[in-house]
Amino acid sequence: MRLGRLLLPVFCALALGVGSATAADVGAVTAPALVVGTGIDKIAVTSRFTGRELLVFGALSHPGAVVVVLRSPPSALAVTQKVQTGPIWLTGQKVTVQKLPGVVQIAASAPLANLLPAQRRQQLGLDLGDLVARAQFVPELQDRRRWEQAVLAAKERTGSFALKDHAVKISDGRLFSARLDLPASLPLGQYSLTTYLIRDGQVLAQSNERIDVEQVGLEQWVADVAEREPWLFGIGLTLLLAVLGLGLGIVMQRRSGS
Repeated sequence: MRLGRLLLPVFCALALGVGSATAADVGAVTAPALVVGTGIDKIAVTSRFTGRELLVFGALSHPGAVVVVLRSPPSALAVTQKVQTGPIWLTGQKVTVQKLPGVVQIAASAPLANLLPAQRRQQLGLDLGDLVARAQFVPELQDRRRWEQAVLAAKERTGSFALKDHAVKISDGRLFSARLDLPASLPLGQYSLTTYLIRDGQVLAQSNERIDVEQVGLEQWVADVAEREPWLFGIGLTLLLAVLGLGLGIVMQRRSGS
């Protein structure tokens, strides 16, 4: 099954090439198209998850630049300002950022500024600063611009937001590949993987895929029980803590007695 996924873009590239030749023979014009694959449709997250690399590859029917975008669902982000009072740093204002994707990874075969105008990049969600500017900050801030810069810097520092030019490799004008570095703090949910074929400042073709990021193992079992049977989870957790406390008390008593 995985072998089929890996070979799919290659076969599609051959098919696209044959289709183009046939269209040229009859004088027809084929619409630009692209085929994209990842080899996976699910990412399993455990307590030992430290991030991973995602390989995206595919085939083009027409020459052009390629932009690959991986975006997670929106998630809330708590941000706290640190205030220095003399030699001590204290916790200052707290802000919640809403309607902002937890992860946005962008890879392009050339600098985005050379491929699309600024307005078009913002429409497609390819401007990281604009994504933060569109987010909702609660409560409202007078110095919002400074907070936006801090949030963007934090996202880029952790690898949650990334824009990499020349990260998409195109071979023979038909095959392309890109490697996206996913951070360790990967939000759960259904991610969108969008690939654009661009030429002369225009999007010629677009491909949309989905990748599920799911929690697996003991963590997932505990979360499922807590969601489906909250009363049972509460009783079980209380009994577990009682047993642990009793066991710790016995151990401490024996040590003090000896």
